[in-house]
Amino acid sequence: MDRYVGGFLCRCFDVFNGLERRIKPRSKEEPLQLERILVMKYFGMGSLILASPMVRALRKRYPDAQIDLLTIEQNRSVAQILPIFDHVYVVDTRSLSSVTVSMARALRQVRRNRYDAVIDAEFFSRLSSLVAYLSRARYSVGFYLPEIWRGNFLTHQVHFNSYRHAILAFMALAKSIGANTDDFSVEAVTIPDAVDGSVRASLQEMGVHPGQPLVCVNVNTGPLSPERRWPEEHFTSLIRMILWEYRRAAVMLVGAGADVPVVTHMHNLFGNDERKRVFNVAGKFNLLEFAALLKLSDVFITNDSGPLHLAESLRRPTVSFFGPETPVLYGPTGEKQVVFYKGIYCSPCLNIQNQKEAPCNGNNICMKLITATEVFPAVKMLLEGVPTTSPFRVSFDVSAKELLTDYRSANALQPAPAEVPIRAIPKGAGRP
Repeated sequence: MDRYVGGFLCRCFDVFNGLERRIKPRSKEEPLQLERILVMKYFGMGSLILASPMVRALRKRYPDAQIDLLTIEQNRSVAQILPIFDHVYVVDTRSLSSVTVSMARALRQVRRNRYDAVIDAEFFSRLSSLVAYLSRARYSVGFYLPEIWRGNFLTHQVHFNSYRHAILAFMALAKSIGANTDDFSVEAVTIPDAVDGSVRASLQEMGVHPGQPLVCVNVNTGPLSPERRWPEEHFTSLIRMILWEYRRAAVMLVGAGADVPVVTHMHNLFGNDERKRVFNVAGKFNLLEFAALLKLSDVFITNDSGPLHLAESLRRPTVSFFGPETPVLYGPTGEKQVVFYKGIYCSPCLNIQNQKEAPCNGNNICMKLITATEVFPAVKMLLEGVPTTSPFRVSFDVSAKELLTDYRSANALQPAPAEVPIRAIPKGAGRP
């Protein structure tokens, strides 16, 4: 729908946009004075969390501005516990009619609020580009790649670099309208005390008491590219190692309502004695309660998915598995984050251009090569509080001040980066 319908609509409205620009050229106010900013991010709970440093940078640059969010209904809860937005508009995606009606309602409210700038944080959605145009904001900011045409609606085009972490990509959007920061940490979510108390009570009803080691395990990835799943036999082997080594540990198999069949199948692989300490809680907690559960966990073991970044925002230790996706783009950035990634020739294979379809059709060798035996020592170190590091933990080698957002401008980068140190090797010293 986005490719064909969205492309058709973008071409139609681009004609009107061209005529409008001839009649009324775009203003070039410098420096920008923004009082109302709208951020649009529809898909991906994890991506919304990764965009939080960008929003924090905008608040630092425009401290008196109202910053709102337009997203889908599934992200309402996570947007509410991220303390960075003043107001949240949501689009109901249950059906085509609900999308149409709720988007029209949201657009009407957006236009009424007269936003100064709209930031389209979707990577290459044509429909989101069209919504940015229809918002009638003075300035529109978004990603641009010539090979994925989305109309000429943007006043501030930002090149999308698929070799840079998503946090840097989002930060480049903020940089294009004057926001700078070197704080790339994701925003900490806030859990209401009542929700925290309710989850603690639920755990005690299950027989899990304070002081027991608590390990949460996410065997799901959501509907997008199931090749991102670590094999279930690896998960069961790792959980049995934990149960054997830590006789008081409790393991929570987590998931949303849609994940209940997968998690239930996994839970049934354990024997009766094992199920006294392995609990199936998929679908039993809403998002707020799930976040509270993660906050209580000692370690969160997960596939590459949105809950990984939720745990990161809660500053919890995590062990995560990457293969079809790369941690270079989407890996966790905080402390106590251990990433397993083999990096074989065909990995990573998912990208925006191929609609994130893996060519292996389920034969995810990149995930199968990660064994429970190599993962368990990392879990053990995290459970015992031993400082750990991972070769694939993300670190940023560029400051926001050095983000080149407009590659067409010779003065876009001030000051220039440090010179690359090239030195001669002394004779007889051999190769380094």
